[in-house]
Amino acid sequence: MNRKIALIMALVLMATLFTTLRPTSAQVQTLKVGALIPYRLIQGDQGTGGAEGGLKLAVWDINNASGINIGGTRYNIELILKDENAYPLNPSQAYYNTKDLIEAGCRFIIGGFRTECTWEIIRAIKEHNDVAPDEDDVIYLINGASTDDLCNQTVGVDYKGYKWLFRINPINSTMLFKNVLGYLQGYLIPYVLAPMFGGNVKFACIAEDLEWTLKICWYFVNVGLGPNSTCVGCIRTPTGTENFKPYLDQLKEAGARLVCHFYTLPDAKYLAMQWREGEYPFMLVGIDVFGQASVWPLLTGGKCEYEVFEDFSGTRTPITPLAVKFWDNFVGNFSVWPVYTAWGGYNAMLVIKSALEAAGTLDSRVVIQKLEEEERLVLNGKSKFTSIHDVYSISYGPTWPDGYTRAFMVQWIKRPDGSFVKEVVCPVDQPYSRRVVIPPWIYPLYIYDLNLDGKVDMKDIILAIGAFGATPGDPRWKFGFADVNLDGKVDMKDIILVISKFGSSAPQWPLP
Repeated sequence: MNRKIALIMALVLMATLFTTLRPTSAQVQTLKVGALIPYRLIQGDQGTGGAEGGLKLAVWDINNASGINIGGTRYNIELILKDENAYPLNPSQAYYNTKDLIEAGCRFIIGGFRTECTWEIIRAIKEHNDVAPDEDDVIYLINGASTDDLCNQTVGVDYKGYKWLFRINPINSTMLFKNVLGYLQGYLIPYVLAPMFGGNVKFACIAEDLEWTLKICWYFVNVGLGPNSTCVGCIRTPTGTENFKPYLDQLKEAGARLVCHFYTLPDAKYLAMQWREGEYPFMLVGIDVFGQASVWPLLTGGKCEYEVFEDFSGTRTPITPLAVKFWDNFVGNFSVWPVYTAWGGYNAMLVIKSALEAAGTLDSRVVIQKLEEEERLVLNGKSKFTSIHDVYSISYGPTWPDGYTRAFMVQWIKRPDGSFVKEVVCPVDQPYSRRVVIPPWIYPLYIYDLNLDGKVDMKDIILAIGAFGATPGDPRWKFGFADVNLDGKVDMKDIILVISKFGSSAPQWPLP
């Protein structure tokens, strides 16, 4: 009997010792990461290419590749998802869902698509971090909301109180707008539209009547797009607009040849469709958040052709080798293209893994320091944070010399087989960049008139021959002006297409 008691006591002692032993590298621990998803929006659900899919894919990839090595101990990520309540908009519920993630033991939280919800997420995390030991601070990475003040009025004003807050995606509102301006002022207007319209381009702005477009509209009216352009109007449409024809007619009557649109809401579907159906005589260029989705051609009935807007990537754009792998895996798992919040979710996980492994500890003070110090490669280029923990991005012109995260300008193009793709038209200097296409109802000869002088003649044929064999990145590529069929190379097919239009000319040049 005494031997049995002694044996039981020995087993209890061994169990007690086992539970107090420090984990070894052979023992896999769990790191809980919370995410707030804008469900019921294309930016949220995995089935529409949203953040949910990007986060899940990152967790699968990291855990299947031995997880995260923190000071010699392996951790697998446990992803806990909650609704951000961005649609229908309910910021107070975003606050309570954030509290739930913190109580569940999440050391990191990713998300925040609507600015209204993001402020409440920040409030919930700050309430926890203000009373928790600094080493146990929950670290928050914003994914989706671009409002400048989210970083300016938090980390920028009170670093000590908000040192745990970072924005991983997207670049802030100012930089988003600068990307559009950089494309228009640095390339599209001077090199394409100005030669076509006699040196001066009449432009206008149409935007949803929300707070974020106020400064944009002010800029267009009061500052403009440079000496070779003239503003002829600015229209702000109420939320829920479906009939854009009166507005489009007004812009046509004003003589606009370039219309810049700024929309985060699905109203833009009707704008794109009615612009294409009416064959209005101006380019449509700007920001269209819903236009990024792979279902956009379906939603618009194929009427999105030639729309140019800001995006994270074109269709399977090889920004980095990792980007192509991510794209293929995302499509393979979810049967849709990833939108920018999916990219941001995946990037957030990469950044968390990198910082933790560099820190070698879960101590938030050390992890924050590594987040601030490190530069790392993510899906869409180099990534680091500014002094106020915003996305570091300095490139917004037509070229991309630095390689840091930035927004691209893409254009919906219909292929001969009837499928649609998004081609990167800015930056214009990358191997995957393509020539922007002017809608044929504006200038039918644009694609063949390589020097934009109003006619197709020997000068154009000579230009095509001079670029023969060129591909993106070749000095003779010259932004793809000789790539007539937009297949990424200049060959006999392009030369034959130019020859087929030899002798053609515009009835009037410059275009009226």
